[in-house]
Amino acid sequence: MHSPRAQSRFSTLLLLLLCLSSAPALASGGSGVILGQLQLPASPSATRVSALDSLAAEVKQRTSIAAESRSRTLHPTAGELFEFPVLFLPGDELLPESTFDEQAALSHWLKAGGALVIDWQGGGARLEQFRANAEQFLGRLLPGSSLERIPRGSVVYRSFYRLHYASGRLRLVDDLYGVMVDDRYAVIVCFNDLLSAVERDKRGEFSFDVAPGGDTQREDAVRLLVNLVVYALCLDYKDDKVHLEYLKSRRNWRLPDE
Repeated sequence: MHSPRAQSRFSTLLLLLLCLSSAPALASGGSGVILGQLQLPASPSATRVSALDSLAAEVKQRTSIAAESRSRTLHPTAGELFEFPVLFLPGDELLPESTFDEQAALSHWLKAGGALVIDWQGGGARLEQFRANAEQFLGRLLPGSSLERIPRGSVVYRSFYRLHYASGRLRLVDDLYGVMVDDRYAVIVCFNDLLSAVERDKRGEFSFDVAPGGDTQREDAVRLLVNLVVYALCLDYKDDKVHLEYLKSRRNWRLPDE
């Protein structure tokens, strides 16, 4: 007979599979999730596809989501835009002005269910300048919107792992910020350089040091990235009654071999 603990884990995975059955169309013809980087034509930000491939491997290993390590960059007006449920926009420079067509495409995608994760990698010197710049950028996509602090009790912090702060390669801002569309966070902004915490080199070693919290902080960053992917695909499935009771009893999620 299975233990209650094992049954709880099984229930969590089953609900995750159920919610994935109604997720947006995937960019692989249905075989698995392919993560994408939004590439703004005028943006000087470097391609971080290798970091997204590392994230895809973590998502596949830790969850029941069939993520594929063949991430790609995508321009706002690309015909495949609506096949991607989640896109990442990393950068260490201010976001550029976008054309009317780019704004219209991204606005439509966000309102149709897309989730955009903006990952600031420029450190603390220009953080406030970037925050204001991001608000202007998002205001053009979603008129009347503004970045708001995401409460620590939000499903974003517990869509798979139970987390208490926003981590990354750095720990500059302990909160995530977002823009809501139809009672969901369509845009999530992290100021801690999330993707650099998960990126690996060709030998499989992590590419960047994490400060100030070292390996513990890196693990929290990886877990946050996993949460963001799960949230983008499943939205608020953990707000149902089963998961509320589950979270009260466990207050955390751990892999079976942890």
